Amino acid sequence: MAEATTTQIARFIQTTATMLCGSACDVSMDGSGDQGSPIRVHVSAPQHGSVLIGRDGKNLAALERIARAVMARIDPTAPVVIVDANDYKKSKTNTLIEETRVVMARVSNTGKSEALRPMDSYERRVVHTELASSQILTSESVGQEPHRRVVIKPV
Repeated sequence: MAEATTTQIARFIQTTATMLCGSACDVSMDGSGDQGSPIRVHVSAPQHGSVLIGRDGKNLAALERIARAVMARIDPTAPVVIVDANDYKKSKTNTLIEETRVVMARVSNTGKSEALRPMDSYERRVVHTELASSQILTSESVGQEPHRRVVIKPV
């Protein structure tokens, strides 16, 4: 992928985040976007991070959707862009993995399927990935958006 494209998306996210926060934000990126790997954009907004993240991460999700749309318009073959602010997604992902492990243990012990709370596609993917290595449990997404959830069940 062209270096100019990643520079453009970083500049776009930095400008947008700065406008939302009302003060300067630092932006860093990792991932090359080669071979289908995502580009991860990290925004540091120490003073006004909560504005950038929004309630339940809704503002951050909206910024990510806009960044993906801009990236697709610049380069239709561009990789997925994942935007995180003040490590919000990283922390949320770690918490979700821990919750998943607790439910996995419970399902293993009881032998009964258990449905998790409704989740967005990113969260469901985290759960499915966590369960992928299990030989005694499996997972399945059920329901319709925005109430789609993962069910963990014994094999």
